Amino acid sequence: MRTTRSMLSPEFVPWDIEIARVNFGANCGPASFAAVTNRVVCRIMQYFPHFECSHSTNLTQMRRALLEAGYKTQVSRLQMPTFGVALIQWQGPWTRKAFFSRWSLPYTHWIAVRENWVFDHTVGEWQSLANWEREIVPEFLAQIVGASGWAVKYGVEIIPSNSNCLGSGSGSTDSSSLVAASSLPSY
Repeated sequence: MRTTRSMLSPEFVPWDIEIARVNFGANCGPASFAAVTNRVVCRIMQYFPHFECSHSTNLTQMRRALLEAGYKTQVSRLQMPTFGVALIQWQGPWTRKAFFSRWSLPYTHWIAVRENWVFDHTVGEWQSLANWEREIVPEFLAQIVGASGWAVKYGVEIIPSNSNCLGSGSGSTDSSSLVAASSLPSY
């Protein structure tokens, strides 16, 4: 059987997740950003200035961090990105009436995504989406009173540039499909 790239787990894992947690309060948002962009967490915390006041990252803050680091993005609701980060919504009574309401935000979690692989900072390694769903999701659901499942709230696709360097900012994309981070509603 031939091994394709999508079958191989991504190699880069930020080695400093615990150090960044202790020093900056870093958690799933910055760790997912670091894992998908092949950077260490302590170096990317400059893109998460809100951590001085709040240790949660909403969609607007994640988009702004990626933009400031030189990445172009495209957001999709309810869809896992191919290459980027996904905001996972833990479902429960808080999502029954208004899935995108502010009441549901405390029950969210960021993961990094590369094709069929996901990186969850609580595990500290890349694993298949199927394995994450089978082994890790039940642990989260067991810890959240009233949780009944999960869904992708937002998928943030990192748009590749024409450069060989990820996130170099050079290269062209169809700007009609891109939304500036500053124009996004704050959730």
